[in-house]
Amino acid sequence: MNIQTSKGFTIVEVLVSMVILAIGVLGLGVMQITSLQNTQGGQMRSQATILAYDMIDTMRTNSPSVTSGAYNIGFADETPAATECYGAEANCTSAEMATSDINHWRTSLAASLPSGNGFIAAGDAGTTNRVSVIITWIDPYAADQGSERVTIQSELSK
Repeated sequence: MNIQTSKGFTIVEVLVSMVILAIGVLGLGVMQITSLQNTQGGQMRSQATILAYDMIDTMRTNSPSVTSGAYNIGFADETPAATECYGAEANCTSAEMATSDINHWRTSLAASLPSGNGFIAAGDAGTTNRVSVIITWIDPYAADQGSERVTIQSELSK
């Protein structure tokens, strides 16, 4: 065996190892980007769930308006005009409070979620009010950038 031929690496071996290393680093980069996208999507789902439960809790404090259907609003319905029903000087009826709550909720949806929109349907179920809250938004981080939806249903005592 000739000692001169067995010294070091050839340029071909170095290039092959560099290609393998580059593919591995690119794979790690793609995994990191996918992880960040899934984290953002999860954050939006959490925010939508929090906003849905927030509205249900708000409705729980204004039972007469829930029973009368003042909180019902569809996706295509316009957000009602803002009325100020908070603070020591406020003197609102339960229907005005419902309008104020819906305005505040829809404004929060639009500010928190891309193309965020909400739907509320409340119906009389005897001794309780059955409530459905649906929130939709566009997830720009999803592979298909499709519409996402969270649905929360609850029964509120009268």
